[in-house]
Amino acid sequence: MAKRYITQGAQKQNTLSDIFTMILERKQTTRREIEFETGYSWGTVSSNVALLIEKGYVTEEKSEQVGGVGRTTYTVKPNAARFAAVGLDMNRSGFSCEVVGLDAVVKESFHAEFCAGTQAEVIGQAERLCRRAIDYCEEQGLGVFSLGLAMQGTVDGRAGLSIRFPAVPDWQVCNIKERFAKRFGVPVYLGHDPKCMLLGEMRRRRPDDCVLVRIDDGIGMAVSLDGRILDDTERLELGHTIAVPDGRMCGCGRRGCLEAYAALPAIASQCGVTREELLAAPARFEDALTEAGQRMADALYNMYVLFRPRRLILTGVAAELGRYVECAVSRLAGEEVEILISPHVSAAYGAAVESMRSAVKAFKI
Repeated sequence: MAKRYITQGAQKQNTLSDIFTMILERKQTTRREIEFETGYSWGTVSSNVALLIEKGYVTEEKSEQVGGVGRTTYTVKPNAARFAAVGLDMNRSGFSCEVVGLDAVVKESFHAEFCAGTQAEVIGQAERLCRRAIDYCEEQGLGVFSLGLAMQGTVDGRAGLSIRFPAVPDWQVCNIKERFAKRFGVPVYLGHDPKCMLLGEMRRRRPDDCVLVRIDDGIGMAVSLDGRILDDTERLELGHTIAVPDGRMCGCGRRGCLEAYAALPAIASQCGVTREELLAAPARFEDALTEAGQRMADALYNMYVLFRPRRLILTGVAAELGRYVECAVSRLAGEEVEILISPHVSAAYGAAVESMRSAVKAFKI
């Protein structure tokens, strides 16, 4: 078997990526802390930090002295005044886009109602919203470091493929990651929308064992165990697990899926009203919301038994419907799980933050 060798250039790239990743993750650190955490020599750390400063990716400032006399220390930080990432959430409930500085702080948000009927129109609408965000960056003097795409439906993040998008029945598999990278000339990350939401929450709260469930026009789930997201859940669509054998027809072409009973369009259809009418006066439809919530309760309990998370986050438009949520979490009463109802978790934010991390892995200067 032939031996594999890592080239000197690749080793330098890996070293730079490791140091830059630590600075992004910590938001502020020192050269000594980088040396201690990474195991790289003082000379290696200093030369790489100096290069990042020279290119404008990080800054270094004198720290405030605590306790009086002592050696002056300098804090290294991501340069959020020079670079930002753009995150886009593509969902049939609506499109949203966020500009996020390298310090993981949101600088600006953009939104658009979903108004596409074909695959070309969906992608075109997404590109236009990205262009608005990138134009904003240029106006503010910000370089676009990376682009993150959060997509509803079925995606293969590693291959960059969008496989199914629920609003377009005849959606064709496409390499959307490659398309957006060519269109905008920046590194692109692609992830399932609940996964991106959970990535954003992990950045803010760092829950070790957590399940996030998004419920609106579709139903999606993401899982983290021991601080790491289970990537295979991109293909484990909670909304398309079977709730009622041989039940109602689902948009995926099968019968009895949870989504055909517990997603907003299904509830509205059962009530004979539009989605907007349902959301405007949910008290009129408590019986339907109760039934849908009970279907969701079975799914959430099965999820809890399978993963035993410490925390459950319910998000999406349906998380604002009190009766629905009350029924959905009813079977978890008495279980050792913290339940957070947070309707407005941002998939665009998580996609932007994760795109930074993804871009840094292959970072070159």
